[in-house]
Amino acid sequence: MKTSKKLITLAVCTAVTAGVISSSVTGFVSANELETSLANDSGLDYDFARALQYSIYFYDANMCGTDVEANNRYTWRGNCHTYDAKVELTAGITNFVGTNLSQDFIDKYKDILDPDGDGCVDVSGGFHDAGDHVKFGMPENYAASTLAWGYYEFRDSYIKTGQDDHIETILRYFNDYLMKCTFRDDDGKVIAHCYQVGDGDIDHKYWNSPEVDEMGRPAFFLTAEKPQTDYVASAAASLAINYLNFKDTDPEYAEKSLDYATALFDFAMTNPKELSDNEDGPKAYYRSSKWEDDYCWAAAWLYKITGDHTYLEEMFPVYDYYAAPSYVHCWNDVWGGVQCVLGEITMDAPAKEGEHVYPGFIDEYKEAAGKSPYEEMDCWASIEKAVNSYMSGSPGTLSPAGYWWMDTWGSARYNTAGQLVALVYDKYNNDGKPGKFSEWAKGQMEYLMGDNPLGRSYIVGYNANSVKFPHHRACSGLTKCEDPDEHRYVLYGALAGGPDADDNHNDVTKDWIYNEVTIDYNAAFVGACAGLYEFFGTEDMRPTSDFPPAPTYGGNGEDGGNSYWVTGCGIDDLNSDGCGVTKVSLMVMTDSTKAAKDISVRYYFNSSEISDISSVKASELYDQAAVEAAPADGVISGPYKYDNLDNTYYVEIKWDDYTIANSGKKYQFTVGMYYGDKWDPSNDPSYDGLKIFEEDDAFFGTGNEVRTDNICVYSDGVLVGGIEPDGSTAQPPEPTTGDQPTTGSESDIIWGDADLSGDVNINDVVTVMCYSSSPESNQLSDEALLNADVYQHGDGVNGSDAVSIQKFLAKILKELPESYK
Repeated sequence: MKTSKKLITLAVCTAVTAGVISSSVTGFVSANELETSLANDSGLDYDFARALQYSIYFYDANMCGTDVEANNRYTWRGNCHTYDAKVELTAGITNFVGTNLSQDFIDKYKDILDPDGDGCVDVSGGFHDAGDHVKFGMPENYAASTLAWGYYEFRDSYIKTGQDDHIETILRYFNDYLMKCTFRDDDGKVIAHCYQVGDGDIDHKYWNSPEVDEMGRPAFFLTAEKPQTDYVASAAASLAINYLNFKDTDPEYAEKSLDYATALFDFAMTNPKELSDNEDGPKAYYRSSKWEDDYCWAAAWLYKITGDHTYLEEMFPVYDYYAAPSYVHCWNDVWGGVQCVLGEITMDAPAKEGEHVYPGFIDEYKEAAGKSPYEEMDCWASIEKAVNSYMSGSPGTLSPAGYWWMDTWGSARYNTAGQLVALVYDKYNNDGKPGKFSEWAKGQMEYLMGDNPLGRSYIVGYNANSVKFPHHRACSGLTKCEDPDEHRYVLYGALAGGPDADDNHNDVTKDWIYNEVTIDYNAAFVGACAGLYEFFGTEDMRPTSDFPPAPTYGGNGEDGGNSYWVTGCGIDDLNSDGCGVTKVSLMVMTDSTKAAKDISVRYYFNSSEISDISSVKASELYDQAAVEAAPADGVISGPYKYDNLDNTYYVEIKWDDYTIANSGKKYQFTVGMYYGDKWDPSNDPSYDGLKIFEEDDAFFGTGNEVRTDNICVYSDGVLVGGIEPDGSTAQPPEPTTGDQPTTGSESDIIWGDADLSGDVNINDVVTVMCYSSSPESNQLSDEALLNADVYQHGDGVNGSDAVSIQKFLAKILKELPESYK
């Protein structure tokens, strides 16, 4: 397995290398990241340690709020929707701004909702639901509790693979958000809980990175006037499990989580129990169908923690013993999870010290529910029946290749949830050893890893034939989901929607069925990976080293990058008498995670053939930002004299108070004259390298704009991207201590010459990739290693160095090394 995997890796390397020249004009894309991670992984076809590692990273990609950068492991994600911290505290929602609270409620509790008196309420944080950016309550709470459940059951797997710190960061971020969204009075009682931020109707009208979103994001609250039991109970469940996961390592934080969990459940218990109003926030995007399962989910965990019999009594009237086999654990039905926790509670002794069991639960339930005392009931038997059903294709069916398929939307999420339930069953009913259920789960996961008729992995970034086009805005870097271009970043570990009942799949960005990715899809998947590693992990399985790889899109990928550039194309509209215009279509791009609202672009031209500069006119053709994101407005002006060179002028487009970079919005204009003078674009600095088309249709197509460094980008008038006519470029930050090389004499180094041939060419890329794939089999001399260490010089040689050499050969980098450690 290992040999074939590495041959695939080298094939990918060669394919990417061959494509460098064409991709160089647009900035490197996700294939370069994938190449690096493939070079650094275990080489195994089925590696549960790698899958566990990757699966958690999807949550980094979906993190939201003012603390993203402080908690995120991706440099390409930054703080976003920071204005969720300043939601206008108004009664009613107008133009997607405000809250669903009544004015009477706001007046009564303003000091709690708005303690600083600025007229706003802070509901920032949490996670985007999917490729969109709404924070929907039911999948948010489900993902938080199910991630926590997987960590609770298979914690050793996270520790052994070094993923415990990462999962704890994610769990804290989830639960800190749930606590922030819970508003309590001086007695600690819950008076309101925010269950949703954003609105799908407006959110789904945009396709751009979350850092540049500016659409309205209303906040939806439940109160005693509208208790919405499913929301409040599911939040309580997550916080209760959070207590168990942190009680031994951070007891103060754990106690805080439990305090909020009990307060939320007390709210659910003392107010009328009712289903959430689906029209008040989620609409058709997430229609909750019941509250009873969420109520029991929270009550079971709280009993496990406290031993308070009241929680069991609360379950008796609404507990559905028969429900689990008819469906599977998911955001709208957690009966499978309930049965597993009750299975633990009904055991004779607790599996973990300090927790509570109650073997008499079923007998008391029978009596309370009026059931026959002779009816055989057992929580674990219910789970056994459920997993046997999954194995035989019910509910749903088995595909021709044996994949359990339950539903069109997110078949992989249901499949992996079934795996998690099966693994938990074996943990408690097979002496902690894998049984037939675990073997089934293993086979299903291996199918998702690539053992299927398509040979495709439905785990993004897992191998060379993984899904490459998840339906996700932040990673795509596209202007619309219909764009077929390659994505900007690899969305490592995202579980795609999955195959259909016939083992088919469509790997395109626009397909939100086959390629949807969401926080609830990944939730049980993470725990299943941990369970499979616990039962089937081997010494060969390991997390990928140097992960995640630094993105090569745009700049150097460090600290989110600081590079700006223009992608553009042009059309010559020249007359036989010598006059004419150049038509330009452009977009502003960046690898920065900071939203800049003072960007301008300058198009430079040479005036040597022009007798009267006043004859040159710059005119707007189309401003997509103004059309789709008003009051955004690109304003074109000029021409202006460029002081550094004779006969050189520029026209300028400015966007004030709008984040144009990475917005995906085109700006199209003309520069020149239609009569009275001469226009020759061939000597214009910004025309140099501009891709020229003959027909106007090019401006309406997708993917015609390509990177052009001679159209320059400015922030507040300071050059931040491109090359000015005199050769000036944006100045990088001064290197900090430790940025200089510590080994070798630079005068003796031929940077990039890994094969010691005396020059740098494609053979050096292959040499570095071979070494990275197998250092033992492809040893390099000390001199070769010094030459090859060009990505972060001083950090050793790996796949990133091969990428840097590719960029140098493609003239994206002007010199090597690319950076210093």
